[in-house]
Amino acid sequence: MLRVLELSWLVIVLLGASLGTFKLITETLTSALWFFIFTGVAMVFWLIRRNQRIRMEKREK
Repeated sequence: MLRVLELSWLVIVLLGASLGTFKLITETLTSALWFFIFTGVAMVFWLIRRNQRIRMEKREK
């Protein structure tokens, strides 16, 4: 279950980064900034889930 959530957050990070880069190229920095903030928050959640999964796998062994 944690692996699926981890992959979901990773996909959101990649999509947010791509959309932010696209907005940065086509528009201004202020319109892209919201995507980069969203990407940063999603990356924090991805790191939390990743650390949880690693800790749970160590406990199982």
